Amino acid sequence: MISEVPIDEYVEMVDKNFDYDFTGKSEFYPYVLPNVINNIDYGILVITGASGKGKSTLLKSFDFYSRPKKQFDNTKAIVSNFNTPNDASERLSAVGLNSMPVWCRPRNVLSVGEGFRADLALNIDSNTVFDEFTSTIDRNVAKSTCNSIGRFIRDRHLHHVVFCSCHNDYIEYLKPDIVIDLDEEKVYDCRGADLGKTLLFTSANQMTRACGEYLGDIII
Repeated sequence: MISEVPIDEYVEMVDKNFDYDFTGKSEFYPYVLPNVINNIDYGILVITGASGKGKSTLLKSFDFYSRPKKQFDNTKAIVSNFNTPNDASERLSAVGLNSMPVWCRPRNVLSVGEGFRADLALNIDSNTVFDEFTSTIDRNVAKSTCNSIGRFIRDRHLHHVVFCSCHNDYIEYLKPDIVIDLDEEKVYDCRGADLGKTLLFTSANQMTRACGEYLGDIII
């Protein structure tokens, strides 16, 4: 990915005052989804990495990336937007949204955290992508939500559910099958592994022990 801008007085100011040698051209080489991923029938896949590492660009490699998200009908209570009352109860409970008064409100009056969980409950399904996952909620809420939503995905035998975030503190609670770490530039197979609290992304060796079989580097 290459972008070019004219060298005007503003760019010259940056070049001069901040010792930044810039020619007007910026180049970014996004990571390519390893082919091996397409041959794995995973349930949960996580993409993690710092801002600017190409997470959102990598998401576009998934065939189901453009699948439209369901939207709430704000003329109804959020609980009334699901297929059946039982489906609503299971899904809302799975995302940790257990307040009956909240269930009976429309989506447009919910708090940011409540809205995040409601949207997750409505859309969690096979072949679904969630970008900026847990970015708008408290970290303790993120962990508890991931613990229950991971169980929901496994109990319903959902496939190809992809979560993308700059955070990694929730991953041990979600227990994914595959982790793509753009900071380490590696992919890890975590199926059957007991992640525990060793999944800290502090070293490649530690990650390999925590997640099991190493799949290979992402191609730059």
